[in-house]
Amino acid sequence: MKEEFLHYIWQNGFFDHTNLQTTSNQPIKIINRGLHNTDSGPDFLHAQINIGGLLWAGNVEIHKNASDWYVHGHEKDPAYDNVILHIVYEDDMPVYNVQNIQIPTLELSRFISKKILKNYNKLIKNKTFIRCQNELKNVDSFVLTHYKYRLFIDRLAAKNKYIQQQLALSQNNWKQIFYRTLLKYMGGTVNKDAFELLGQLLPYNIFIKYQTQLIKLEALLFGTAGLLNEDKEDAYYKLLQKEYKFLKAKHQLENLPENAMKFHRLRPSNFPTIRLAQIARLFYQTDHLFEKLMQIEDLSAGYNLLSATASKYWDTHYNFDKITKLKKKTIGQNFMDIIFINTVIPLKFAYQKYLGDTNHDHIISLMEAIKPEKNKIVNTFKRLHLPINNALDSQAVLQLHREYCIKFKCLSCDIGHYIIKQGLASN
Repeated sequence: MKEEFLHYIWQNGFFDHTNLQTTSNQPIKIINRGLHNTDSGPDFLHAQINIGGLLWAGNVEIHKNASDWYVHGHEKDPAYDNVILHIVYEDDMPVYNVQNIQIPTLELSRFISKKILKNYNKLIKNKTFIRCQNELKNVDSFVLTHYKYRLFIDRLAAKNKYIQQQLALSQNNWKQIFYRTLLKYMGGTVNKDAFELLGQLLPYNIFIKYQTQLIKLEALLFGTAGLLNEDKEDAYYKLLQKEYKFLKAKHQLENLPENAMKFHRLRPSNFPTIRLAQIARLFYQTDHLFEKLMQIEDLSAGYNLLSATASKYWDTHYNFDKITKLKKKTIGQNFMDIIFINTVIPLKFAYQKYLGDTNHDHIISLMEAIKPEKNKIVNTFKRLHLPINNALDSQAVLQLHREYCIKFKCLSCDIGHYIIKQGLASN
């Protein structure tokens, strides 16, 4: 038995209200269970409870054992003088406040359904990947659907906090945040950190000055990425070196260490050289890219904006000075989906809030049009028969896993709540 479970039981009223009485046999009638207090002080505030025919207004304190009152030093703390009811799982001794007045005690174990206890114990004792995995398939589909929408919005809200922090540091420069975030996720899993640092070392306001000159955009990206430090006979490489040498001195730029960009164990289409060339083309071909992405009405319009093909040199190269079979290096739809999920949608959510628009239907529609992500966590939930049909669903289960499953917060989770509550329905 954990104290947080007693909080959960009391907060939700998951106990038998008939014939409630204190340990001294005074009848109890609950008018208001109070507000759960997550700060210091009593556990529930502003409760209203009729005890022994008298209506009391005050606070409620909850412990596993009554003696925990003294373990926590409440008998010496005036903040607990207004406790009108002490709720315990086991009453092992009477308790008194600072004024030496005995606090009425409710031994809640006598009034909790055995089925609810059984359901709770099944959850907390299960040490599998997801504690509720054996019961997940039995959860009502309406509950799952409603919860997935809320989890998705919660995930966006968490990302919005980070965006707001970055905006504060950049004096509300939305384009710069978009540029840095785009670079970060264009780096993929392996080069995400290096690309993010690249976005810091090469400021957006310098980069975008050369939007109409593709070779300069490429030189800035490749040079700052530390990829132009060698001696090569390749004419294109030499041109980039020349351009970057001039731009670096002009703007006093720093570049990443020579081996910051990783190529090992990557498919050639994901090489940082290809991604950097595609980024250069993306900004070269579209004016006001951020504004246009914030205004898209459907996914196809977004794909048109994000579709970029690396310059002609890269048709026959994946790296400098190494000729390969002819193939245009265009950003694929799967990769565009990653950019949408991690860059466009979170920024669209934050930008709408900035403009005072709290209607998220358009964002939800876009996410439901994108294919679900594929990773270990999402695949595990799929095997447990949780429907994952689109990117909204996959983002929701990632939020569920990170904020609830691995933290064992079953009592704060709608799925855990549903499973435990089945003890009431069957009682």
